[in-house]
Amino acid sequence: MKKSRLLFLFAACASLFLSSCEQAPDPEKDPSADAAYKRNHRSELYREAQRSNPQ
Repeated sequence: MKKSRLLFLFAACASLFLSSCEQAPDPEKDPSADAAYKRNHRSELYREAQRSNPQ
């Protein structure tokens, strides 16, 4: 009984994890969607470097 509950819990977590993964759009089909995806997934350090004004 315990093993079946554990297996069910593992399957539920795996399905939630797989459904939450976002895949990048195909750049050949929709370049603007690809650019938006890349902008949203940049690292925070990159964003901070873009905001600062180097002198």
